[in-house]
Amino acid sequence: MDADDASKRAARVAHVVSRALNLAGLLASSRAARKAGAMPPREHVLELLSELLTVIGQGPEPGLSAGGRPLDVAPQVERLLASCQGWSPSAEIPAEIQRAARDMLAVFAVPEPPGGWDGWEGAPPEAPPGPEDPDPGLPPTAAELAAMPDTITFAAAIVWCGYLASPKMVAKIPPADLRRPALAHIDSLLATFRPVRRSHPEMRAWWRALLERLESFRALCEAWDGTEAPPLGLQIAARAVLMQLNHMSSSEELEALDEDVNPFYLRSPSPRDA
Repeated sequence: MDADDASKRAARVAHVVSRALNLAGLLASSRAARKAGAMPPREHVLELLSELLTVIGQGPEPGLSAGGRPLDVAPQVERLLASCQGWSPSAEIPAEIQRAARDMLAVFAVPEPPGGWDGWEGAPPEAPPGPEDPDPGLPPTAAELAAMPDTITFAAAIVWCGYLASPKMVAKIPPADLRRPALAHIDSLLATFRPVRRSHPEMRAWWRALLERLESFRALCEAWDGTEAPPLGLQIAARAVLMQLNHMSSSEELEALDEDVNPFYLRSPSPRDA
């Protein structure tokens, strides 16, 4: 696959996943659906979920959507798709569809909103963009575009960050196991965001701040050899990344994170940190 094909594929995957997660957020909460007003027609829902199944099956490893990996999103997407087959969309979302939508969001590492899905009323309206100001940066290189990770790799990096940011998870995981995939996971995040260009100064500043935060995070990880528990500064850096990406809403939420350790997220997605 050449750089142009890789760029087009990455753009399609990002677009489809973003639209599907927005749809799942709507289906996860009747309050959000009522606030949104008109619901998309069933044909649109089924088409979008089917397209999502198609793009997540295009990962670099065989069996990406066929149950071969611990982070396997396809079954949850298929479950939501099946639940919507006979549904006539309305603001009153059946409980089965709500559960399926919430479970799909969970496997994509989208956290439950504060107060739970039942009380969620949807994302706040975005502020109108300021005047356009073309990004003065050079276009992303072919190498940057080719290095962009697939959705599964990105999600795995986010989950690993959650492990590192949570005192309860850190207490469960041997330091060497937590350290082993560290640089590769952070490199995946950097590779995701480095090619981004923005035409609004505020958004451009946000992306630059994120990249600087990730670079600092990486430097802290390089200085940690994994013989002892990660230093507090490193855990704080992981929290800051997750909160800037809106994958966690508060430090308290990360303090409370306590789940079974999945060894998949402690594997390096690439040989870069070997």
